[in-house]
Amino acid sequence: MSEWFSSAWPVGTVNLFASVSIILVNKQIVSVCGFSFIITVLTLNFLTTGAFTECLARLGVFEVKHLPARDRWLMALLAMLTVLLNNASNEANSVGFYQITKLLIVPTVILMERLGGVKNSYSWNIILSLLVAAVGVAVATVSDFQINVRGSILAVLSILLTAKYQMWQGSKQHEHGVSAMQITHSVTWPQALLGTLTSLLLDVCFPSAKKAFLLPSKGLLDHDLQRDHVFWIVACCLVAVVMNISTYGILGKVTPVTYQVLGQFKTCLIIGFGYLFFDTKVPAWWLAVRLCGVAIACGGILSYAITKSKEQKQKKT
Repeated sequence: MSEWFSSAWPVGTVNLFASVSIILVNKQIVSVCGFSFIITVLTLNFLTTGAFTECLARLGVFEVKHLPARDRWLMALLAMLTVLLNNASNEANSVGFYQITKLLIVPTVILMERLGGVKNSYSWNIILSLLVAAVGVAVATVSDFQINVRGSILAVLSILLTAKYQMWQGSKQHEHGVSAMQITHSVTWPQALLGTLTSLLLDVCFPSAKKAFLLPSKGLLDHDLQRDHVFWIVACCLVAVVMNISTYGILGKVTPVTYQVLGQFKTCLIIGFGYLFFDTKVPAWWLAVRLCGVAIACGGILSYAITKSKEQKQKKT
């Protein structure tokens, strides 16, 4: 496995495939199959990932190192809520809208740092790049025919919580000296336990309570489970494992700019396939406007990554 990880290209290709697939498979499960039990699917993902990382740990692929108990459970709770909101946003919105709003996470992190008293200075090139990305998101968003109040609220909550989670994960990873793989292994089983309890409570016992969380209020026991539903759920769990492991394999093997290029390529593929398979079909000229917005937003984020990389190199010299 270590030899396979030594080359960024095969790992990057697998990560690209898995990252695009996980969004589309989740959309297939909730929108086409009608299996809208996001918490249950999420819990199954946690259990599968936990079992796989446990196997890797026992095989000696990485050294086991846990966070302190308090941070471990808080991190697990925040991570579970983050992924839950991401999946809920994907269920409630078009694939294109869901993906394009994720480009707002970087400027949201910067804003939250500033509001939290972290006064990092940013050059005009950085600010301009983020403004360009925001304009692109605005153009792509207003050209989306499937925007709705529930989906918009979930998207905003998803952005805010994801930004907070990324900030907190980075600080805790640095504070306790753990790798990305170690921190994931540490929190996966608490995530699985929290997910199981939440699934039993909301998907099984009190499904009507999910309305308060803007989730579909169907009961799991009342759902008519079909064979194709099981196929897509199993596929989702397996793709989640591949995505997590390949992400750790590619981190550190490529430059930040290359990683951002890969990220923007993922965005384009997800939006393209989302429009092809799931999203409401619109006139060609309106689709062109939407794709222009996507291109502008991706260009802004890519410009941010290039500028940030150059500035960091200048600080080191």
